[in-house]
Amino acid sequence: MSTETPDTAGAGDAPADGQPLVRVDGLEKYFWENNSLVDRLLGDDPVAVRAVDGVSFDIQEGETLGLVGESGCGKSTTGETLLRLQEPTAGRVEFDGQNVYDLEGSDLTEFRRDAQVVFQDPFSSLDPRMTIGEIVQQPLAVHDVGTEQERERRVRELLERVGLSVEQLDRYPHEFSGGQRQRIGIARALALDPEFLVLDEPTSALDVSVQAQVLNLLDDLQAEFDLTYLLISHDLSVIRHICDRVAVMYLGEIVEIGPAADVFEDPKHPYTEALLESVPRASTDEQDREIETLSGDVPSPRDPPSGCRFRTRCPKVIPPEDIDIDRAAFRAIMDLRERIEGRDISLETVGEDGQFEFEDGRLAVGDRSEFVATLKERVLDRDLPARDDAIVEEALAELAASDWEAAAERLRDEYETVCERQNPPLSGTGTETRAGAGTGTGTGTGMEKAGPSSTSDGSSADEDHPVACHLFAESGHRAPESDSR
Repeated sequence: MSTETPDTAGAGDAPADGQPLVRVDGLEKYFWENNSLVDRLLGDDPVAVRAVDGVSFDIQEGETLGLVGESGCGKSTTGETLLRLQEPTAGRVEFDGQNVYDLEGSDLTEFRRDAQVVFQDPFSSLDPRMTIGEIVQQPLAVHDVGTEQERERRVRELLERVGLSVEQLDRYPHEFSGGQRQRIGIARALALDPEFLVLDEPTSALDVSVQAQVLNLLDDLQAEFDLTYLLISHDLSVIRHICDRVAVMYLGEIVEIGPAADVFEDPKHPYTEALLESVPRASTDEQDREIETLSGDVPSPRDPPSGCRFRTRCPKVIPPEDIDIDRAAFRAIMDLRERIEGRDISLETVGEDGQFEFEDGRLAVGDRSEFVATLKERVLDRDLPARDDAIVEEALAELAASDWEAAAERLRDEYETVCERQNPPLSGTGTETRAGAGTGTGTGTGMEKAGPSSTSDGSSADEDHPVACHLFAESGHRAPESDSR
């Protein structure tokens, strides 16, 4: 072992030619509610919170893969489960060709040395009772690397490399700024000379100017130490600055993956488009730009939507074939249906005070047709075609009797979309694609040729199967009908 750098040979040896350093295949991580002994004695069924649900991607040696998405979509849980800081529900993670979840004993110890993490919060991730010298030296002591003198020398080298002074060795974390604390966390992660780092929102708690310094430091360290990064962030500007490829995550699934330049300049998935559209732009040419925000809220991972999980908010949700309606109007009807199914409309507050009154759940005072007209004006912000307007009024009339199920069923029967019956694989055949939602596609470089995909009935998809579900309508294709309708 060199006195300069700890020896980390073993699990982190160079991967075989053509093999990624990290391969994630069908990774799932569920957290369970109502799963205690008391719950079981009371006969309550466990409820799964699907934090990560079938995620697949590869990371090549020396590459930076960015994992981006809204808060709560499962990004950090993916990183923690990948490193085996949390045990998976299902799936496989390979590091240098070895299944991480099969490692035990010395093999697992070697993996711990080769795969490290920089945590999101530079304040809570450092022990306030330890000096920064002790913090950075701790991994070396835990893994019994070198002598005491060699460890101290290594700590000094690391602190200087991340831009801190060796004179600060005996100071405590509270004596440093947020940016300096994050540098301490980076030095600790580098102590064992790892090959792979999970960077869990490393700049989210920092000022903009400090963010740039930390990102530039990470970029320099990657070139100097030949590191491979998984960078987790919800900040698209950070992702664009440092990443080679980008994976976009929504509600526990990856919906698009590909080279950073392609994803940012030519996004294929409506969710990716919406994320990019929400980014502020420092240009006077953009001052009059209207930002179209997504409708609705992110569904709960306890009960994710059937089919495509983005369908409850997607502006390009596919109408049934036999209905001639524009996308905006169909989206408005789908939003109304979601509100009715979730009973998210206050019937008692419709109209002016005393105009409508409910008794035993039914409209007791006021004209039903007037109630429907008033309610429709409140819940819809656009005019609908005559046929669709009549169907919506029929559904709203059921609410006058507080029959939520009948109202939802009326809209469901008429406007059930293929998006809720199946989740088409976001891959293509015959064209290069980069999307892959819960199907394991779009791994590797993100631009490989995809093989023939299969539909829900086992048949092979057309060779020009579009890369995203919303393109079915544009290409003249429809997803196969299921027997559920």
